[in-house]
Amino acid sequence: MTYPCRGTFPAAIRLNGMERVLLVEDHDEVHRLLCELIAEAGHQADCVKTQHEALALLAPGSHRLVIADVLLPDGTGHTVAQRARELGIKAILMSGHPDEVHSLFISHVLHLAKPFSLDEFHRLIAEHIGGPGPA
Repeated sequence: MTYPCRGTFPAAIRLNGMERVLLVEDHDEVHRLLCELIAEAGHQADCVKTQHEALALLAPGSHRLVIADVLLPDGTGHTVAQRARELGIKAILMSGHPDEVHSLFISHVLHLAKPFSLDEFHRLIAEHIGGPGPA
């Protein structure tokens, strides 16, 4: 099940610079906040909470960017990111677990270490798909 912050659009549609971003985050508060931030940046946010939901939405050209938490209730963000990259979609992993963050850092995987600021998240989106950065 998806939890879009705005209405969903067919995969290939891009309106007025709006890009589709897939957010995979299972913690309710973080999920809601990041979904809202993606929408504030001017993009379509498809927000899900599980690996299964994310994989069901991924298809060639379906999204411009995937942002996934590493630890999910039914798998890992690594699996989601790998599938995204296979489809030519940029992927960024998030984690607050020290061992995971260290592993992501040394393996040069594009990642965001939790906790992060709202400015960092806005900057991440702006750097990878455009839109306004931090105010």
